[in-house]
Amino acid sequence: MREIKVLNREGLIEDRLKNKTATHVALFRGNGEKNRSAATAEIMNELIVEMPNNHWVDSKGYFDLWDEIHQLQDELLKSPETASKRTAPVDAAQAPGASVLEQLVEKIFIDITRRAQESPDLTSQIAMEETNFDFPETVNLRNILKYRGKFEQITGANDSVPLIEQNLAETDTFAMVMQAIGWKGSLKNLLFNSLHDMQKVLQAVVDADTDLRNSKTVGVIVGATYVASQQQAADATSGATFDAKMYNTLRKAVKKVRALKDIQTGRAIAVPSLTLLCNSVDRWDIERVIMGQLGSGNGTISGQNMQALPINTIIEYDRGINDGFTVGKKTISVPGVTAGKAYLFVPREYFYVGTKRPLTMETGTGSVLELSTEERAWYRVQGEYYKAFLGSSYPATSVGAGYGAIVEITLPTE
Repeated sequence: MREIKVLNREGLIEDRLKNKTATHVALFRGNGEKNRSAATAEIMNELIVEMPNNHWVDSKGYFDLWDEIHQLQDELLKSPETASKRTAPVDAAQAPGASVLEQLVEKIFIDITRRAQESPDLTSQIAMEETNFDFPETVNLRNILKYRGKFEQITGANDSVPLIEQNLAETDTFAMVMQAIGWKGSLKNLLFNSLHDMQKVLQAVVDADTDLRNSKTVGVIVGATYVASQQQAADATSGATFDAKMYNTLRKAVKKVRALKDIQTGRAIAVPSLTLLCNSVDRWDIERVIMGQLGSGNGTISGQNMQALPINTIIEYDRGINDGFTVGKKTISVPGVTAGKAYLFVPREYFYVGTKRPLTMETGTGSVLELSTEERAWYRVQGEYYKAFLGSSYPATSVGAGYGAIVEITLPTE
C-alpha cells in the first residue's frame, strides 16, 4: 500500500532523522545591520551540526555541551581581557580567533541549532530555499530561478557551443528583510539561575524563529484571498456518504490545481508532487480517503473507481507555537489553517525563500543602571517570492484567472 507522509511536529522530527539532517552553521563578524547590507560575508567560523537523535534536551550530548558552556562562562568571567571590556559592547567582531568568547558562542550555536532541528519549521516542505551569505539587499528573481541550457550537435572544429543562461528576461525582485528578538539578563539571573535561564531563553528564541518562518510560508497561504479559479467547494452529491464527498472534493481539487498555469511561461504548471495543508481536526478524515476505497456500504464493489489520490504529503498546522500568548501588552498572532479548510499545492517549485543570514546572535554587556549583566539579540535576514505560487490570487496582480500552484479547499461536513 502506498505510504502517505504525515507531517506534524513528531512527523517532521522523524522525517529529518530519517534523512540524516545536518545543518551548516556560520558565525559572522559584525552587527546585524552590517550583515543585512554587506556585499560579502565576513565569517568568523563555520561548523556542521548533525542530528543524531530525535530528542536533544536531556540527552547525553545536551548535558555534555552545557557542562562545556558552564566551564567557558566561568573562564570568561575570570579573564582579564573580558574584565577590561565590561563597560563596552562585546560582539563577534572583537573576539580573537581562538578566544574563550568565540568558543562560548560556538557552543551556544550548537545548542540552538539542535533545538531548531526539532522545531516544526515548515519552510523546506513548502518553499525552495536558497541560502547565500552574499545576497544583495534586493534580489532579482533570475538569480534564484534555475539556469537552463540545451545540448546541440557541433562539429568540434572550433565552432561555438550553446551556453547555459540565466532567465535574463525576468525582472521581478524581492527584498532581504531583517527580523530580530532580544534578551536582557539581570544580576538576579546571573547569581541564582543563569544557566537554566539561558536554556529557556534559547528555546524561546527557537520557538519565536519557528513562528516567524512559518508566518512567511503558511501565513502567506492562509492569509491569501483566493479567486474562483483557485477555489474548490465541498462536494454536495445527493445521497453520497461523507467519505465519498470528501474523496470527490479532493479529487476535484487535484484536477483543478493540475489545470493551473505558470505565470512565467503561460503553460501548465509542473506537478512533481502534491502536498495538502490542513488542520489536525480534519487530518484523519482526509488521510482515510486519500488512500482510496472500493467498497460500498454493504461490502460490494461500488460503481465509482475510487483509486488512491496523487497526494504525497499531508501537513498539519493549527497555529504557531506562541499564538494567543501575551508578551508585554501585545497578544501574539500566528494563525494556522482553520478547521474545515485545506490547501492543495505544489511544494518547492513556485515558492522561493532567499536566506542571507540564518538565525544569528549578537551580544553586549548590558546596563549598569538597570543591573542587567548581558544583552543578546538574535536575528535572521531573509526574503520571500510567491507571486508565481499564488498566481491569480496574488494581491493586485495583473494576470487573469487560472494561474498559480495552489487551490483552497472547503471540506464537506458530516
